[in-house]
Amino acid sequence: MSKRFNDTGVCIPEKHYMADTNSKLTAIMALIEEGSYFAINRPRQYGKTTIAHLLGLELMNRADYLALELSFEGIGDVIFEQEASFCKGFINLLIRELTYLKETTLKNHLQEIKPQITNLAELSETITWICEHTPKKVVLVIDEIDKSSNNQLFLSFLGLLRDKYLRRNRGRDSSFQSVILIGVHDIKTLKLKITGVENNKLNSPWNIAVDFPINMGFSALEIRPMLAAYVQEKGIKMNTTVIAEKIHYYTSGYPFLVSKICKIIDETLLPNKTKKEWTLADVEAAVKAITYEGYTTTLFDSLIKNLENDSELYKMMFEISINGLQYNFNIGTPTVYKSFLLGFIKDKSGICAIQNRIFEQRLYNHFLSKQAIAKRFH
Repeated sequence: MSKRFNDTGVCIPEKHYMADTNSKLTAIMALIEEGSYFAINRPRQYGKTTIAHLLGLELMNRADYLALELSFEGIGDVIFEQEASFCKGFINLLIRELTYLKETTLKNHLQEIKPQITNLAELSETITWICEHTPKKVVLVIDEIDKSSNNQLFLSFLGLLRDKYLRRNRGRDSSFQSVILIGVHDIKTLKLKITGVENNKLNSPWNIAVDFPINMGFSALEIRPMLAAYVQEKGIKMNTTVIAEKIHYYTSGYPFLVSKICKIIDETLLPNKTKKEWTLADVEAAVKAITYEGYTTTLFDSLIKNLENDSELYKMMFEISINGLQYNFNIGTPTVYKSFLLGFIKDKSGICAIQNRIFEQRLYNHFLSKQAIAKRFH
């Protein structure tokens, strides 16, 4: 089956051309092997779910690991209303994963005891039982945590994991070898607004997590193997080094944008060319299409929605984009940190810089369009 460039959902090595992720997976495995708990927080469409999938494949190939990959996406909100519903929902997710992994003994036991699990204390005992009844190191990966991160019950669950982690380290309990939370927002710093309580309080149950310094963006060297695989399969002429460097120049390695440029060249530009070759002009043409304000993707829709829903964020990005104002990259400043988590900016020698040249142009076009409309009708 012929591969393609993928810009939606998880990337599958057998189906899609993919950048080289080996160094990222090696670094993540080092954290897991040392028993660390951590969070992978990156902006939308930054390859988080793909890395989780590849990590799961890596762990499946290791006889001494059992990777449980869960997601709260698409399970509704009822699970977060009461301890009993959360516990049963979590057990159901485990059963589904154990069924897929053909871990029959563990699965059958969970199915048998599920009606008895009605609170977090009993869920804690169940986790202990799982970890003690398999010779493997159990790794828990929870994707799409953003929908649950402002929920008190989920925070209580994190508190449970924190307590078990601390007791495990003292030799007084059995628990997961590693827990990995994946989402846009940082669970350690989100403020929780509890229903019926006026004051915000800081999310603290995840203060056991180690930092995750791994660069999830792609360098030109990591983009090049994807292009080389494409050239080999399709017989297309291309200077992969030059093209990879130019793609990185415009995207700063933002995974979605890297794939989008390649997809446009392969599926839109190349069919109309008599000479089947990728050139720098093709990269420029793809970037021009993407930066055109009428060109829409869920990533750009999310970017603009976040901008329009936050006046402080809007003001900051307007000042950087239109007026050239400089802000110190201080993540202790709420607006700076939020703009970083949402993917608007990056750290450039201690100064806030727009994430990449494509975002820079899209934001510039958006602000100018709004200014023009405001002048016309006022």
